[in-house]
Amino acid sequence: MTRNAKKQHHRIRNQFVGLLTLLSAALLLPGCGGEEVVKLDDYLEELEFDRPLESVKEIKVNTYRIPCAARNQDAAGRNVPPMWVQMKFDLYVIAAEEDEKAVLAGIERHRGMLDDTIITICRRSTIDQLHDNRWATIKSRLLEGIRPLLGEERIRQITLVYSAPWEPI
Repeated sequence: MTRNAKKQHHRIRNQFVGLLTLLSAALLLPGCGGEEVVKLDDYLEELEFDRPLESVKEIKVNTYRIPCAARNQDAAGRNVPPMWVQMKFDLYVIAAEEDEKAVLAGIERHRGMLDDTIITICRRSTIDQLHDNRWATIKSRLLEGIRPLLGEERIRQITLVYSAPWEPI
């Protein structure tokens, strides 16, 4: 064997030994901590629930029929004339049973501000937001507008009940 061949042979052998060392370390190290199997039951027991779902109430705020000019854009992103639609839904807030009286009192006390807030949010909706069958953006904005009026900690969620949420007029 020539001198260059020996050097190349040793270099290849050293690379192979180094590669084997890395592979064995990669395979053996994850097992050092022991295998921890997470079961669904254990996971669910760790979850903390504020209040069970049975202890909440759906409280009707109002029935809404809101005409609005929903903003619209063409495929290029340019604004086009708005589409006149009527949004129709019943709005419910979800709160704990013990907060029901306070929420009802807040609804009566802030009726005008609530209606103005809800109408303003709906009238700022776009056609894309109306086409979302869950109305996720609209619901999020409504929740943000309602919570300060009825109590940040009292209102857990809102529900919109509708058969046809909007129609062109």
